[in-house]
Amino acid sequence: MNDDIAPEETAIRRLLREMTPQWADLPVRRLISSGTDNAIYRIGERLLLRLPRREAAANLVAKELDWLPRFTNLPLDVPRLLFRGSADFGLKCDFGIFEWMDGDIASPQAIAEPDAAALALAAFLKALHRVDIRGAPHAGELNHRRGVALEALSSVTLPAIDILADEIDAEAARRLWQKACATVYQGPPVWLHGDLKADNLIAREGRLAGVIDWGLCAVGDPAADYAAAWSWVEPSARQAFRVTCDVSDVDWLRAEGWALYGAVIALSYYRGGRNEALCEQSRLTLSRLNMR
Repeated sequence: MNDDIAPEETAIRRLLREMTPQWADLPVRRLISSGTDNAIYRIGERLLLRLPRREAAANLVAKELDWLPRFTNLPLDVPRLLFRGSADFGLKCDFGIFEWMDGDIASPQAIAEPDAAALALAAFLKALHRVDIRGAPHAGELNHRRGVALEALSSVTLPAIDILADEIDAEAARRLWQKACATVYQGPPVWLHGDLKADNLIAREGRLAGVIDWGLCAVGDPAADYAAAWSWVEPSARQAFRVTCDVSDVDWLRAEGWALYGAVIALSYYRGGRNEALCEQSRLTLSRLNMR
């Protein structure tokens, strides 16, 4: 996927001079991640600037900036917005400058106690589900359909499974998908993050400490976030995560479907050197689903 918006650091410095002169003299460097929606720049030691990398992500950034203030009282840290502006780098878009969140990507190596981390994420989700949803955006095109009815994603998921038949158990994947699609979420819509993977989780001193990148947040089916039981939670902690979240059998099955969806969509598109870090994450998820 080509970057539509990926300004050089000199362009970011000009932007700072024009809009936030108090930060214009700070050093600027672009950070590299496996994410596909945002360009990220560290400004000095205590600031972070994020803007969309492509036209399709512009609304995601704007939505995140709209709703982040509603998540400030959750049990894990979320980004603290310091400045919101608009820029034109060939495409007019909103951008945000945030307080830098200390810590590391919450890879397995960064987590000292996987069970404690799983319970912390479960407690975070339970608190997120209690956040007021009045006026909130509903799951759909505005958040890449995270949290919609799974069946609506069959038209892209099944072809992705077919593409990956050379490295996964495609028949088992299709069976899981069909079973998951046969379930329906019966509860009220709740807030969901939409992309709970290691890149979007922050570890500090061996503990899970923060959740970043809220561009796919919306209200919908929480099973989309319970998929973290396969994409991030260590297998040994999966049951504790489920019990703490109090997930029913049908919602748990649908969470497996969401985990499958995220992994096959990413791997089928990005394998072959286009985004190796994301492909590694996807293959790990598929292994945990017993598809590899």
